[in-house]
Amino acid sequence: MNEVDSTWNRELIHNLVDDDTANRIFAIPISEGRPEDINKLIHEGTKFSMPHLLGFIRGYEQDLWLVRENLCVSTTLMRNEVWRPPDYGFIKINFDASFIPGNNFAIIVILARNHKGEVIEAVTYLVEDVDDTFVAEARACERALILVKLKGFRRLIVEGDSLAVIKKLTKNEEDRSIIRPIVHNIHRLRQGFDEVSYQFVNRPLNAVAHTLAVEGRHRKVCGAWVDGLPVTVRSVVEEDWLRWCQRI
Repeated sequence: MNEVDSTWNRELIHNLVDDDTANRIFAIPISEGRPEDINKLIHEGTKFSMPHLLGFIRGYEQDLWLVRENLCVSTTLMRNEVWRPPDYGFIKINFDASFIPGNNFAIIVILARNHKGEVIEAVTYLVEDVDDTFVAEARACERALILVKLKGFRRLIVEGDSLAVIKKLTKNEEDRSIIRPIVHNIHRLRQGFDEVSYQFVNRPLNAVAHTLAVEGRHRKVCGAWVDGLPVTVRSVVEEDWLRWCQRI
């Protein structure tokens, strides 16, 4: 739950459960919730009984337990993962977003590297009218495709640490989420490339984009980093390449 406005943390829930379960969770009214939340339930005709609600919560607790168990296993495997450069002829894009609650805007980041691990594009943008981190991450991915299309790149690997966004981009089904218009535009943009793939990575493998987002927010840089990357970002880039070279 978001502590600032007492609403469901949509990105977290989307990362933990499937879309159908997530929608059921969002339909549960939060104590002292906003009037518009209650009105939404009434106008949408959502009906629930206390036994049904308690049963759903118990089942959801069991699902969370299974998720935690799976995370314990996957975390061990993730420790051995390293950032992988793209094949020759491809570029790899890492995107991220730093959402600023209360102001409805976010810093989004696009960083592109070639097969040698060299940074060929690094950009930060300030975007407005952003509802939450879920939307901010989707906007970052959308802006990434716009940027590299203008630069003339044709074959891309797009990485992000928002599982919810990556799932939306890789599923072949109708999207009814809040980011539906963004997802639709991303699919439209994809038609202008020879090849595009989307990959979910954990936060350590997306550290370079996250670090650049922090620096962009701190330094208030909007646009390309024409004066060079901050030392903190260069360090992550070098570490990624070193770990790749030492992987065997």
